[in-house]
Order: sequence, then C-alpha cells, then structure tokens
Amino acid sequence: MAELTAYEAGWRKVCEDLDDHPGIEVLQRHEGEFDTGLADAAAAWETLVHPQKVTAPAGLGQCQLRFHGLGRQWQTVAAKARVAGEFFVGHIGRAGPPAIDEIEPWGDDDGEFPASQLRVIDVHPYTGTGQIVGLRLLPGGGEPEIWWTDRQYGDWKLDIGYREYLNTLQTTKGAFMWQLLFTQAPLGEEEFASVRRRLEDMLEVLPALFPEHDYEPLRNRLAARLQGRYDM
Repeated sequence: MAELTAYEAGWRKVCEDLDDHPGIEVLQRHEGEFDTGLADAAAAWETLVHPQKVTAPAGLGQCQLRFHGLGRQWQTVAAKARVAGEFFVGHIGRAGPPAIDEIEPWGDDDGEFPASQLRVIDVHPYTGTGQIVGLRLLPGGGEPEIWWTDRQYGDWKLDIGYREYLNTLQTTKGAFMWQLLFTQAPLGEEEFASVRRRLEDMLEVLPALFPEHDYEPLRNRLAARLQGRYDM
C-alpha cells in the first residue's frame, strides 16, 4: 500500500474518531482502498476535465485524496439533540456527473444549467438522502464552483472552494445540512425550520463530542444567516 500523505492520514483520523467515540454509533463504513492510477494531482485534474480546459481548485495538490471512496454513516447515541451525518469522498480524478438532469438554483428561473456540468465530490450512498455535492466545471471561467443539491430544498451554490469544503467536512463529520451555512439559503424562514434545528443541534452536540475542533466560525455563520446576513 502506498504511504499516506499527511492530508490523507487526517481523513483516516476523521474516520477513526467516529469509529472509536463512545458517543457515536457508526452505521456504515467504507474504508477507501488506494487508487494509485492517478497519483499526481495535476494528472488527476486533467483526466477529470479533459477535453475541456478548466482551472484547477486552489491548493488541489495539498488536499488530494487517492482513496477509492472513503466514507462513514453515523449518528449520536444520546436521545437528546440527536445528530446524524454521512460523507463519502474520493479521488477527484474519478469523479463523475450525477444521475440527474438539471440544476435549478433556488428562486432563479434563469440560472438553470445541465447537471452534466457537475462532478460529484461528496454523496450519501447509505442514507439515501439524495443530497449531492459537486464541482461545476466552468470552461474559461476560473475555479470550479461548489454546488449542493437536494430533492426537498433545491440547488444551492456554496461560497467556498474545494479545499475549504473538504476541511469543513472534516470538522462537521458530514452532519446533515451543514452545507447550507455556506449558501444564500434563508435559514430564518419557516420553510427552513427543520434545517435550522438540525444546524443548532449540530453546533450544540459536536463541540461537546469533539472539543479539539473550533466550531465558533460555524456558530457565527449561522447567527449571521438567521439575521439575513450573507457577508461572511
């Protein structure tokens, strides 16, 4: 087996922290054997976008994952404020388009685009939520965008890039709905009440379970969204 990079070892630790925590029940595991066919980040990106010419995400070489999929489905064991989540990440050079037709941004009838522009970087194969996160390839348009799509709550562009997405995914452990903190979603409105409760529970429970992580930026972001602010 190839030697893990420090970044890949960090992802293994995310999985181990979930597996070994007495407050967490892991329901499904995918151990992510190595995919050594595209070991170089630049070659992996070229394979992903070819024949298009698309700018690679900033810092791709520092956050490259060579796993053939690495994931966990989990839930907390406490009855009060139960939190659950899932993630499934892998080799960016092997990412493919989602099995849907169109992306329809919330409240923007003119912003539709074919889902074939996306390459899936995170998904929930075990829970089956239908939530997908993908890179949107924009030829000649700079770095790819990050999009979150959901059958119930629609399609949203995130205001972070690929590397920050992965870093935040490590912090949240894939707790459901965390991505909406990085969108223009009106979290204070009634139709997002269940999302809001999930996020509030996440930010109450995870800091107690994983005190080594700093959740204050996420708390601040939620507070801003509830005030209708999208400047952070």
